[in-house]
Amino acid sequence: MNAADKLARYRALSRKQRRILLRAALRLPFAWLGLHAMGPRRMQAWAERPPAREDFPLEEATGIGGLVNVAARHAPWPATCLTRSLVLVRMLRERGAAARLRIGVRVVDGALDAHAWAELGGVPVNDAPDVGSKFAPFGAPPSADQFRAP
Repeated sequence: MNAADKLARYRALSRKQRRILLRAALRLPFAWLGLHAMGPRRMQAWAERPPAREDFPLEEATGIGGLVNVAARHAPWPATCLTRSLVLVRMLRERGAAARLRIGVRVVDGALDAHAWAELGGVPVNDAPDVGSKFAPFGAPPSADQFRAP
């Protein structure tokens, strides 16, 4: 996709979507720095600090998740699954959503693989709907298919 196409897609966004996209783009490098300076536990506490409610619209959460993913894909700095998920959880929490950071693991070809995503009401909002079946989330018992070494 060339620069003109990217600009046209940006202009097609609503004013609210543009603000969300820009806010995510600005927060991603700070989340990355925070992970390295303060560690994942403190950053998760930062992301999940604002109070939350359970009745936040799932469609709105997934829309914001998509915009954070776009910002992460086009960032000129490192934007891992953990940094984008931390930013998304914080942004959703600021809007009152009971979003949670999820981190899961699996074994692939004898190596441990980890992944992070954001959930609202147990539903991933910035990843594939079946991500929880591919990775054993911390706090949940792993199934034999998720966590089996060859």
